[in-house]
Amino acid sequence: MKMYLLDTNIISEPTKANANPVVTKKIHENIEYSCISSVVWAETLSGIKSLPDENRKTMLFDYATNQIQKMYDILPFDDFAASIYSDLISRLQTKGKLPQKLDLMIASTAIANNLILVTRNTSDFQPIKEVSNLMLENWFV
Repeated sequence: MKMYLLDTNIISEPTKANANPVVTKKIHENIEYSCISSVVWAETLSGIKSLPDENRKTMLFDYATNQIQKMYDILPFDDFAASIYSDLISRLQTKGKLPQKLDLMIASTAIANNLILVTRNTSDFQPIKEVSNLMLENWFV
């Protein structure tokens, strides 16, 4: 049973020179309970492909395809998530708080699958949490 939907800043942490040991430990401890969204996968690949450093780009692309893609189920942004997304847009517009669309898609996927969204950027998702049942965790604290 999956419990966690990991954000891009979580799955990319192990690739950093000074990776947070608490986060990397939690990633490894929860690997079988974690998944990512197709939006996070798209963000990951597009971020890697936009890098100017060919050596780093190659290393990260190998990590993405040989580690991330094989370790995690990648959940689609499906019709149920899209319905939740449209509800969130409506609720947030009335409050005058409209987060980034990709964040809304990631949050909608978490809600649709009853998963805890794990991110370093909890403040980016706070407006969504205020109008929904989004569950958040920050493994950096």
